[in-house]
Amino acid sequence: MQVPRFAPALLCALALTLACGDDDGAAGSGAGGFATGGAGPGGGSATGGASAGGAATGGEPAGGAAGSGVYRPYSDTSPWNTPIGADPTLDPESAALIADFEASSEYGEHLDVNLEGYSIPLYWADESTPWVTVTCRVGGHGFTGDNGMDATAEIPMPAGAAPDPESDHHLLIIDRSTNTEYGMWDFAEADGVYTCGLGALQDLDGEGVRPAADTADPWWEAHGPRACGFGLIAGLIRPEEIEAGVIEHALVVAYPHIRSGFFVPPASTAQASNGAGAEPDRGVPCGGRLQYDPTIDVDQLDVSPAGKTILRALQVYGAYVGDYSGAISLYADNSPEAQAYWQSIGFDSYELLDAIDLADFRVLEIGPMHDNGNG
Repeated sequence: MQVPRFAPALLCALALTLACGDDDGAAGSGAGGFATGGAGPGGGSATGGASAGGAATGGEPAGGAAGSGVYRPYSDTSPWNTPIGADPTLDPESAALIADFEASSEYGEHLDVNLEGYSIPLYWADESTPWVTVTCRVGGHGFTGDNGMDATAEIPMPAGAAPDPESDHHLLIIDRSTNTEYGMWDFAEADGVYTCGLGALQDLDGEGVRPAADTADPWWEAHGPRACGFGLIAGLIRPEEIEAGVIEHALVVAYPHIRSGFFVPPASTAQASNGAGAEPDRGVPCGGRLQYDPTIDVDQLDVSPAGKTILRALQVYGAYVGDYSGAISLYADNSPEAQAYWQSIGFDSYELLDAIDLADFRVLEIGPMHDNGNG
């Protein structure tokens, strides 16, 4: 997570607290600490997470869809929705970066899918959903505050919406009537008062890329509820995609040795150095793209249909590095409805544990990096 270079003392103290990192191996952007770079400041409701067959009660959300017909955020030309294609240019350091990727986690050389904690619960809103005022310590796009601080926004709040129970406390709400994401990090509610550490809105009809932190004006437009500035829906694995048997967008991967201080699009901010693995002189930066070897026949692997669907997405679209994590992790919707679906199909967070070799990933060309000043 990030705050501007000239943050007040309160937020600087918060950054130091968060920089300690997660200690149980699950993904978490809060663990990365706030960044210190960037431009610097001068009723009725929808019913929670998506069901197996599609959106929550109230009809399909607005927005684009790929060939499967399943809702897909962002435009077809978005980097999130663009297949890698044949013979992509690899980064010259791909082999070394993947060797470091493999060995980065004390919890082992395996790829997890966060299904319960340390992920992102998705709730759908519509025209009938009641609105509440949310005040965030830092407010990105759509929030109004004192130069980006102590910012507020009106947000539709579905009945029963609750944040992830673990350290990041992410909460994702999508208003299907406007195709807008309301993404929040460190969300809390107490006695009808709603707060978060960082909140931002995003137009899900757009490209899904915020202005870069080193050029954004105002500075807060670069910031999103993840360390790398991504929207929370970006790269999220959802039950209806698994039910359809195809994921038609890139995923997000988090790992301990994410490169701090630097980013490339579609990221807009960088992970901060945190003393727990994120350093400025190693690793793939925010926005770097990994791909699972597309020549591997996924059908021959000993994984469930859900696991094969995820692996095929990693072959076709890859995964953008999006956060610091104690383990090497992907993100799946972990709303109560989604968790019930994962359990109903017997899908486990550690299904890929012994099924794939991390050496079979490669890093696409990273190119020139933006310096966020927080390495």
